Parts: sequence; C-alpha cells; structure tokens
Amino acid sequence: MKGTKQEWKAINDRIIYNLRPTQYPVAMKFANTQEELDAVPNVNYCQNKASVCKLISMASYFQETFGLTAEHFSGYHCAMNNGCMEINQEFLDGSILYKKPTPWHHKQEDAKKHIAENTKFLPETPYVGIVCSSLSDCDIEQPDVISLQLPTQAAFHLLAGYVESDFEKLYFPFSGESNCIDTWMYTLKSGKPGVSFGCRGDRATGALQFGEVRVTMTCEQLIKALDGVDAITENGIGYPYNPVCLYKDQF
Repeated sequence: MKGTKQEWKAINDRIIYNLRPTQYPVAMKFANTQEELDAVPNVNYCQNKASVCKLISMASYFQETFGLTAEHFSGYHCAMNNGCMEINQEFLDGSILYKKPTPWHHKQEDAKKHIAENTKFLPETPYVGIVCSSLSDCDIEQPDVISLQLPTQAAFHLLAGYVESDFEKLYFPFSGESNCIDTWMYTLKSGKPGVSFGCRGDRATGALQFGEVRVTMTCEQLIKALDGVDAITENGIGYPYNPVCLYKDQF
C-alpha cells in the first residue's frame, strides 16, 4: 500500500485519536536492494551499535526516519533474527540463548529448537537494511509493516476492530526472546497481525513500557482494524472502557 506523507499522517491521527497510544506508530521497510534503501529520503543511519527495537523507539520518539544495515547491529543475534545477515552455525547452535550473558535456556537442545523456529520467519537472502519512520511524518512511501506500542486495552480494542468484519479468530505465536520474530518478522512472513507481550530486548532498548504490548500489522490490516474501531464506536462501545458502567442508561 502506497501513501503520501499527508495520507500516512491522517492514518497516524486516527490511531492517536482512537487508541491513545503511548508512542507514535512506526512504519517499517525491509530493503532487498541498495536501491530500495537509497530510495527512502532523510534516513539517519545509526553510527553506534543498535537493535531494531531501538530503531523503532527512536523513530517514534524523535518522529524521524532511522536506518540500520548489517554493520550497525548491536550483535549478530539481532541482525540474523531480523534477516539482515547470513545465518552462521553459532546462531543455529543457539549460543546466544544458553550461554552468558543471556542464558534463556539451560540446555543447548532447547536453545537450538528455539532458533530453528525463528529461522522459519527469515528471508532466504538477507535484507540490505531496515528503515523505520514515524507515521506522523513518514518518509517511507510503501511500508511493509506498521509497528504499534499500545497499552493492553488499546491493543484489545484495535484487534476487536480488526475482527469486526470478515471475522476470523486470531492466533499469536509465542517463542520467547526475541519478540521481533513474533511481531514484525511474523507479520512480514505470514501476512498476519503479530502481538508480543514485550521481550527483554524490546523493553531494554526499545522503550516498551510496563503494561504495554507490541502489535504489528500490514498497512491494509491496520486500515481494516481502524475501520472496525469506527464501527464499534458508532455502535456505542467507546474507548477507553468505562470502569464504572457499561452503558449510558446505567447512570
């Protein structure tokens, strides 16, 4: 889905008005070629080591556009998990998940199973880079994924809007650290909305706060969800939900 800055700003404003997110939504572009990467204007490339979580947070907070290429990642695990580096044996062996400093698994066997699941959502050929741009002033004409940082109630309301029409029950994977696999990489590969409670990495470098979750959608899915939110609101179900009563006639 292509859009102008004005069109993305209008979508951004719908999100802000209807869901009251804690951060501005962020458009994400996964560039397959250097030409695709160069086509995005106003990109600030991280001079220090960074993660995609941090990239999203910076784009949201500063309302600008930030990019990451392979040499700027904070570690090979993040680069490979986000499809920006050729997978090596150390990654496949699950070293980052059972050795210090991040031993998420006691046994290497479980770490390897974890990584094997992650690889299902990675591209055959690594991306040249990733660009994140605030939807409020979006430099990406055709985003691949939209990432939202939402309070749990807002996430529920948005997803309820998504299933308001053409109902389908949604299922979300949970693979543990890192939530990039369960959110934007999952949406990119499967074409389905992604949700994560927020992994340690996203909270440490992405500024995901207590009580917030990460939600990812394609542009088309986001429009569908926002249209559903409008329909729900017109039906008398406003957001945020009133903690005292459900209906006006209960006053």
